[in-house]
Amino acid sequence: MGLPLDEISKSMVAARHRSMAKVPSAANHTLKYFRSVWNHARRTYDLPESPTVAIEWFDEKPDGRIIEDFAAWKREVDGIFNPIHQVFYEFILFTGLRKSEAFALEWSDVHEDHIHLPMTKNGRSFDLPIVQVHHEILAPMRGLSRQWVFPSPKSPSGYLTSPERMAWPPHAHRRTYATVAIEAGLLEEIVGRLLNHTPLSITGQRYAKPSLDALRPAMQTVCDELSARLGKVGNGE
Repeated sequence: MGLPLDEISKSMVAARHRSMAKVPSAANHTLKYFRSVWNHARRTYDLPESPTVAIEWFDEKPDGRIIEDFAAWKREVDGIFNPIHQVFYEFILFTGLRKSEAFALEWSDVHEDHIHLPMTKNGRSFDLPIVQVHHEILAPMRGLSRQWVFPSPKSPSGYLTSPERMAWPPHAHRRTYATVAIEAGLLEEIVGRLLNHTPLSITGQRYAKPSLDALRPAMQTVCDELSARLGKVGNGE
């Protein structure tokens, strides 16, 4: 007698997971998406438990890279052919924004003193204070599109989704922003607010909500430190 259908399904899913072992994070995420779809279908159809129940998930080592060699970073950014991609990388370095937040940024959400994100990864809107250097970074983008800050005519969405790859992926820029902020003396709680992290404490979640004006000096401190480090690069130090 052959194996039951659910055992066959588990075997197939396990085999698929093993076949993606070279990229553990992709393998795990693929199975997690499959599990979500399966469990959703179980609400309507008479299905057994998800075949992923027997999967031994791969260990994932987080990519903790940051930009340490700003001279190398600047050389690589300057070598990117598309100037929109160049500005994109500089912008996320000086804001700490997630790549998806920067990709879909619209001019209507860029104000004189802040950027407004209607929806973010944690499910809520977010206002990020900005200073003069941010407007200087974005200046070359003005006039390219009425809607998108980082337009891409070849993209179905109309905005940039696949910037030219470099040694430091977009999230390394966000980690670098956070690292430089801490090294510049900012409190971890303030850095978390600038990065739109959800506060861990009840007080932080419900009560302590610093205003844009209260966070602006911290943003200026990070940008000044980043500018100083890149300035040393420009001076040949």
